Amino acid sequence: MRAWPALILAPVFALAAQVISYALVTPACQHGKAWPIHLSFLIFFVLCVATTFAAWASLRTAHREFIPLAAVWSGIFFSALVLAQWVALFIVSPCMHSP
Repeated sequence: MRAWPALILAPVFALAAQVISYALVTPACQHGKAWPIHLSFLIFFVLCVATTFAAWASLRTAHREFIPLAAVWSGIFFSALVLAQWVALFIVSPCMHSP
């Protein structure tokens, strides 16, 4: 069953993207480079999408089963969440309040 990563790991990846981006703000602002934050969001977005595709493949082989369907929707939701967090980084500078 390839559906479980989208159910369990996609929310963990979304949370990890938020936590790691907060942890990277101070070093990024000290050095004046925001690329590590963007890189972390890219990595976690790719991981969320990969788990979603694995759940989608599991859904295609299953016939009307709930767990693969819930896994696909969970993966889509958390992939969109990581993408929304990443887009917010383009709109609001992480170093807006630093001296």
